[in-house]
Amino acid sequence: MPQHTQQGEEGALSRNSSDSVIARQLTGKLFCIACGYDLHGLSIRAECPECGVPVRATILGIVDPHADELTPLTYPRLSAIGLNLWSFGALVAVLMIWFLRGIEVLRDLGVSTWIPSVFAWVGFVGLIVSMLGAFTLIRPHSSVTRWEAMRCALGVSLYFALIFVYYSIYLGHDISSPSPLLHPGGDATGRSVLRILVFLLVTGIVLGIRPAAVGLAVRSVIVRTGRVDRQSMIALLASLGIAALGDLLSILAQFTPVSARDVLEIVSIVVISLGSVLFTVGLINICSDTVRLYPVIRRPGVGLGDIFETNRQKTRRTEGI
Repeated sequence: MPQHTQQGEEGALSRNSSDSVIARQLTGKLFCIACGYDLHGLSIRAECPECGVPVRATILGIVDPHADELTPLTYPRLSAIGLNLWSFGALVAVLMIWFLRGIEVLRDLGVSTWIPSVFAWVGFVGLIVSMLGAFTLIRPHSSVTRWEAMRCALGVSLYFALIFVYYSIYLGHDISSPSPLLHPGGDATGRSVLRILVFLLVTGIVLGIRPAAVGLAVRSVIVRTGRVDRQSMIALLASLGIAALGDLLSILAQFTPVSARDVLEIVSIVVISLGSVLFTVGLINICSDTVRLYPVIRRPGVGLGDIFETNRQKTRRTEGI
């Protein structure tokens, strides 16, 4: 047999073998990424009978080739809910501070005399909710090492101190002072020290639970492959650090000559406001991320083994018959 003929036959066999792999049918549940139609039994070369979207598009958008390598979560629903409680509870605590500052400005303008302690109490409860959500991150699955679990537990334990400091500032100092930010009076240094302590505690909490939170985030194939942006917790701490710098300037202002004190206090207020805005925006983005991660964490990722029948599975099914 001529050599070129033999090579042609081998190439044809190789292409046929490759085609049979590519064109094999979906043997597991896979729903169209566009309309939700069950694509079970279709070839990956086919199109969705309902909307015409190629099956390949659904596989590329949904199927995670590394899903089978991820350790199953012990309580997926609890982990998904806990992650959202952690982020949204913290966001509520921050938004309540903005409400307090807004009403403070209205009081300074003479529009209102209301001192709304109810907002501070809502923020206090929000921090407790955030702490309860963080507890679910300590050991979400069996592959978490003892050191990782201890690190996360240590970070969560700092919530107790954070809640106490939050109470001291917004249900203590701010209730007794008519204008705690703009005209804090003689207790300005004590309030600034407490706010810096908040920064240190939040830093410890974030660094403690960050590996666990990132470990849940990478269960999403679109997050892991970089197809969507994910808010960095380190960037969140950086923005809070800017606000802490403003508090340091406020403390420094108490020890400067009167001629420069007013200028330094204005600068500190601007820096605190800038850092607070950046921190709030970053926290909103993290809440958005946790909402998108909820269905991914609640339900295991779809792997190639879930939609294609392997030779071993086929043999087992044949033997069972």
